[in-house]
Amino acid sequence: MKKINLENFYHGIGSVGDLPIPFETVLNVSALVIVLTFVFLKVSWKESILATTESPTSTKQTNFGRFFGLIIFLLIVLPGILSNEEAKTSVSPLILWVFLWIGVPVLGLFFGDIYSKFNPLRLIKKEDSNPSSVYMASFLFLGLTWFELVWRKPGNPFYIAILFIALFVVTNILIYGLKKTSFEVDPLLLLHHLYSKLKIPYSKPFFRTMLNNLASLSKLPGMEYFILLMIGTVTYDGLRGTVLWYDQFGTQIYELGFATMAFIGINLLIIIFYRFACYFALKIGKSNYGLNETSLAFGHTMLPIAFAYHVTHYISLLLFESQTFLYRLNDPIGLGWNLFNVDGVVISYFLSPVALWIIQVIITLLGHMLSVVLAHDLSVKMFGHEQSDKTQYVFLFITVALTLQALFVLSVP
Repeated sequence: MKKINLENFYHGIGSVGDLPIPFETVLNVSALVIVLTFVFLKVSWKESILATTESPTSTKQTNFGRFFGLIIFLLIVLPGILSNEEAKTSVSPLILWVFLWIGVPVLGLFFGDIYSKFNPLRLIKKEDSNPSSVYMASFLFLGLTWFELVWRKPGNPFYIAILFIALFVVTNILIYGLKKTSFEVDPLLLLHHLYSKLKIPYSKPFFRTMLNNLASLSKLPGMEYFILLMIGTVTYDGLRGTVLWYDQFGTQIYELGFATMAFIGINLLIIIFYRFACYFALKIGKSNYGLNETSLAFGHTMLPIAFAYHVTHYISLLLFESQTFLYRLNDPIGLGWNLFNVDGVVISYFLSPVALWIIQVIITLLGHMLSVVLAHDLSVKMFGHEQSDKTQYVFLFITVALTLQALFVLSVP
């Protein structure tokens, strides 16, 4: 039986062994693919074809959905409250950091927004009105990911229980006390809603339907910042696990203060570059659009990158650690139960490191290429075909830089 060790539960990146081709070739070819996509769009995509009508959002739950959400809530909270079970055997970190964090979003590719049907932070029935912004959800998302990536024990069931109870209390106070909607304050709900926009279409035209789904993302103030935080938090997580990061900053990377500053700094840096790209587009395009309006309009173009980062970074957790679910659920609250008579677990690493790496590279490239397509279509609509390529130079630079950074993290220890 293989022992389970989730002391570094939050980190989904491991060694890929010897790469099948030189790393420099991977970088060069990947950058070339993104640039050629940009050039191809300039030549062949001369009119905007995507609808930008905002799609309605729904948070309705059935009684069964609320009951299932209650079960999920209890499985996350009770192990840390009623026992002193360790992260390596508790079901709590598995449900939060594997199933809710990566498993359900991947299922959303096929079934849409599943999470909203059983949202464990929304157990009391209430009809939502139209949301006005997602700034609060963005702030809470930053706090949630800080706990996951900076806090020293994100897999500890006790701390997870405290975190989830606090998140439940805060979101419900904002919803029922300050009359906010779930989309305005619930970071997990918004996260899953955004990823569900990438649902694989079942009707023709498949590619255009997916693009329309993304282009019709609700233009709520703050939405672009939430998406950029999705990118920035994973960027930090990837970089801080590399030897380069340690060589650059030494043992201070383990200090809470330094880690917090680095975490915030990387997120701010990505936001600043994005805002500059929007400013550059406005100046080159000589448009009357405002900077905030442009920033919000281009937010959906970064969503495929966010999803690609998220999936490639945590896919190993989903594929391998999820196999421990029955073993952990055998004693769901840590009280010594033996519900299924399971005394150990064998994890099948059915994908070789190289095969997993190839999948990660393909997903990374597809996400960034999709981002270039969305940005081109919107720039044609806003600035015209003649100016569209010029307005996107900084966006192209950012996309290539993010591609290379992602591949570096996936490929270099």
